[in-house]
Amino acid sequence: MWRPFKPSGEIVEMNPSEIRLRTTLYFGPGAVGRMEDILGRYRRRGARRVGIVTGTKSHILSGAWDRVEEALEKNDMEFELSSGVPPNPTVDVIEEAVELFKSFGPEVIVGIGGGSPIDASKAAGALLKSEGKSALDLYTYRFHPKEALPIVAVNLTHGTGTEVDRYAVATIPEKRVKLGAASDAMYPEFAVDDPELTLSLPEKQSLYVTLDAVNHAVEAATTTVTSRFTEMLSRECLGVVADHLPRLKDHLKDVEVRGALMHASMVAGVAIDNSRAHITHLLEHALSALKPEVPHGLGLAILLPAVLKEIYPARAEVLSRLLRPIVPGLKGREEEAEAVAREVERWTFSVGVEEKLSDIGIGEEDVGELVEIAFSSPALKGTEKLSPVGLTREMARRIYENSLYPLSE
Repeated sequence: MWRPFKPSGEIVEMNPSEIRLRTTLYFGPGAVGRMEDILGRYRRRGARRVGIVTGTKSHILSGAWDRVEEALEKNDMEFELSSGVPPNPTVDVIEEAVELFKSFGPEVIVGIGGGSPIDASKAAGALLKSEGKSALDLYTYRFHPKEALPIVAVNLTHGTGTEVDRYAVATIPEKRVKLGAASDAMYPEFAVDDPELTLSLPEKQSLYVTLDAVNHAVEAATTTVTSRFTEMLSRECLGVVADHLPRLKDHLKDVEVRGALMHASMVAGVAIDNSRAHITHLLEHALSALKPEVPHGLGLAILLPAVLKEIYPARAEVLSRLLRPIVPGLKGREEEAEAVAREVERWTFSVGVEEKLSDIGIGEEDVGELVEIAFSSPALKGTEKLSPVGLTREMARRIYENSLYPLSE
């Protein structure tokens, strides 16, 4: 019988497991054409007003907006647009969307974009059904949403998996903390994964978001609440990414490559929804709080090799199965940890992500501050429960220090 483990390696007695698959997803080239039917369902339920959350321009450049606007017109639905959601959105950005929508009174929320606009749309949908509550309340865990407006996610990237999960992340600048809210109410009821909408993604952004999915797979498969189901999804993600990400640079307009990476991102999103994340996300969220301009996927890619060096001995068997597509020949032995960390870093360099912390303006003098931000986070307690190893300040410091420069130096 397969069983999960505690950080000590001790087998946990298994209770009946819960497998989450809550969103109806339309996947594949042309899937955005299903928006007419999706909105039509809400129209037939009596809904007429739609609140739409987007980034600055990706909804236009991708072609998604033309298709969504057409679907709105065909269903005779009105809309209010909250645009300009930036990467790593703040609670203030979410509040602005909520205030804009309050006077309009939307009955459905549509998020169009990558992780940031879709996460903001989830939070807004929950707050619009929670009178008297603010985004700050949501992200400081003063309340847990029990309901939300229906949410539809039109995904424009292949990295976050947010279109199929219950999470929404935001930063509280004055507290220098980046946190995730989670609620069953925040699952999108419908989602669209159309690889044709990702063809305008720039190369670097495409790489960063894909490495976000890789981290989701690695973390979900190694938490203390992981499962065989999650490992299956995570292995699928890593195998597909290993086959297709090296081709991306020369095939940015290739729908087959984009579709494969979108599939990998989606299954990793289901994996993290079922089994959560741990150390890499906690430490990256501290990095984002200090350097909000750094893309989330880049921060995760920078930290992953050093995290693997720490956790591989505790999860050598599962990580060897997971990482063989990019590090062939792994035997699942604890002593492979150093080599695994170096080889994963070499692989990320080979696909075009060569940055380390020193390249994004983080120096040795910043490490202590990053550790303090991470260990003052309200997410710390949950991370400690989910981590496959006992997380200490000393370990966090080692991870940051080992991420300053290439491990091979």
